[in-house]
Formats: sequence, C-alpha cells, structure tokens
Amino acid sequence: MFSFFRKKGPDGQEVLTQTAPVTQMGVAANTRPAATAPAASAEKVEEKKSSLDGHYDLSTLSIEVSSSSDSLSAAEEQAAVMHANGQLAMATKTLLMDKPNFAGKHRHESWLMLFELLQQNNQREAFDALGLDYVVEFEKTPPTWQEQQHAAQNKTAPSAYFALNGKLSHETIDKPIQSFYQLQQKNDQMRVDLSKVTEIDTIAAAELLAAFQNSHKKPNSLQLIGSTSVLEILRRHIEVGRRHPAEAPFWLLLIELHQILGLQDEFENLAVDYAITFEVSPPSWDPRQAPKSAEQIAKAEEQAQAELQAAEMEKNTLIGSITTDKPAQLEQLCKLVEKSMTPVIDLSRIQRIDFDSAGQILNLAMTWLQQGRQVRFINVNPLVYTLLRVMSIHEMISVEMRK
Repeated sequence: MFSFFRKKGPDGQEVLTQTAPVTQMGVAANTRPAATAPAASAEKVEEKKSSLDGHYDLSTLSIEVSSSSDSLSAAEEQAAVMHANGQLAMATKTLLMDKPNFAGKHRHESWLMLFELLQQNNQREAFDALGLDYVVEFEKTPPTWQEQQHAAQNKTAPSAYFALNGKLSHETIDKPIQSFYQLQQKNDQMRVDLSKVTEIDTIAAAELLAAFQNSHKKPNSLQLIGSTSVLEILRRHIEVGRRHPAEAPFWLLLIELHQILGLQDEFENLAVDYAITFEVSPPSWDPRQAPKSAEQIAKAEEQAQAELQAAEMEKNTLIGSITTDKPAQLEQLCKLVEKSMTPVIDLSRIQRIDFDSAGQILNLAMTWLQQGRQVRFINVNPLVYTLLRVMSIHEMISVEMRK
C-alpha cells in the first residue's frame, strides 16, 4: 500500500498527489503511482531538470490527478486499476454495474474493456450476450471471441537462418563459412540469405561452393533467398570460351546455385557451357534435388520472407503479463526499446501490466523522452491501454490500442 495526499488544485478542485522515489537506472524499485480519484482524468506531469547534469531529476517528480469532462469515467479507471492488481472478477463487476451509465452513450472504451475482461475471465456466454447489445448500440460487428491458441505445441521447427553480407573475399570468408558449417550440423533445413552480398572473389567462391556442395548429404535442405544479385555478380566473372583457371570457381558456384534453386534447365545449359570452355565433363544434376519453376521459387521465397519478418516481429513481442514477480519481462522491454531510437513494441500478447510495473514504465518513459526516443506501444488491449492513460504514460510515448 502507499499514501496519497489530498489538496486543492489551482482551480479549487480536489486532487490526489503522490511522489515516487527513483533508482539510478530510472526505474523506481518501489514505485506505486497514485491511484486516480473517481472522476480523474489526464495527469499533469511536472518535470524538473537538475542544475548539475541537465537531466530530469525524477526524485522531485510529482503526479497530480485532476478532474475533466473528457476524462476516463470513474468505473473505467477503477476497472483498469483492479485489473492491474489481478482482480479480474471485481473489475468485471465494476463495469457491469456501470453498464446502465455508459450504454446508449457510445462510450466505446467501456464496451471494449468489458469485452476484454469477459474474454480473460473465459465467460463466453456473457461475451456473446454483450455482443448482441453492442450491435444494437453501434450497428457494427462486435469484437470476436478468441479461442485459446496452442500453436506452440503443433509448430514445426523453423528453418535456420543464415545471411551473407557485403564483399566476400579471401580475407573475410573464413568466419562466415565456419558459422555456416556449425549451423548446418545442427539443422536439417536452412535458409541462406544472399540479398546483401555485393562482391565475391575466387577464393570466396571456392569456399562457398564446397559449403553448398556439402548440403548434398541432405538433399533439398537449403533454400536461397535474394539470389538474383549474386547470380548476376557471378555471371560478370565468366565468359563462354574464356578458359581462365581462376574463373572456374565462379562457373561451378553459379551452376551449384541453380541446382539448389531447382532450375534444372538453366543448370544443364550452364554445365554444357562450362564443359565447352574448360574441355571437361559437365557437372551432373543431382536427381534427388526437386526441380522447380521460376514461379515456384518466387512464391517460396515470398513465403520465406514473410516468415522471417514475422519471426523478427516476434522478437519485439512480449508475452504474458508484466508484473513485479516477473522482472525479466520489464528487462526485455527495456532491451527492445534500446535497440532503436524509434522502437515499435508489440503488446498484443500482454494480458496485464500490474500497478508497480506501470509505475516503473512511467519513469522509463520519462527517461526515453529525455533521450529523444520515439517509443510506440502497439496492439495494446483495452484494459492495459486504459491503465497507461490513467498513468499519463500515453503523453510521453505513443500508445495504440488493439484494433
């Protein structure tokens, strides 16, 4: 529990004031921001800068909650705080009792908060009944019930991702090749991204050829992404009839890439040109390698790119609840924000943020604002969104409710 002090504001209205101590890291260890009064609205945050270092002196920060006609309703605030405290049943009861007050007034946030509470409480019948009332009031489709997902249990192991970048030469190829072999030993399927390769010398081509040929032990185990530019780079190094031994690795790597891609006709044409140029027997197509059309390759690569983007988004997605008994979640949030000056953090899979953690996020938001970071929380559920509004966190970072 924590103390609040009631006083008169400049306009004569009563406000609640509470000052939060802050640690050196900008996160209050025991911060519990002031709960709002029944008719509370947007909080006014007074920032004071230290005359010594030019940074915000958060220990002198005070948060005042005053009333306003365009603020959240008392029931909305109370429900958000109860939900933050883990009191889902009480939060649901609060909004259900307030329904006669917001029904018919198109107060969308109350409806969405109630839908979310019923969903989290697994009250399907009440959720569906509320949906009928929602249709009458808003004349549009209500939120849909989300069945519990157990995709993680059925998900197949994803392909390992390996990227080659920049100029590949005798000076730079050893380290990526070693990484490739290590990843190949641990994974049956690999995606090799060539889209950022800008040049390849003879030694690098020979090393890549040996690495890719090693994949023949596991047919169809490699998928190439962004190979178009590399194919063009290799073509610039060869010419039919020009027999330069140093160009042989370019020829053979180009032929091998066509084999991995599954372009059998192109493979065989290149193999014949290579045989004519160097007066040797042409490489043979591995019959275990599945031939593909250009359209199939393009479609498969598009799907791979989409899956890679989804995996990247997954890294920026927090799951579960952000609570003081799970400090790793807040630490992960900080790490995600520190990756960029314009971080976008997906909270679609966060069900709850408790009150203490919200207070710490408030102090972090002030620090991010001081650093010039433009932080965005997206896909926030209505209950967490309301809590962040109660805390005025939305005034320091962008907070976007789930659609």
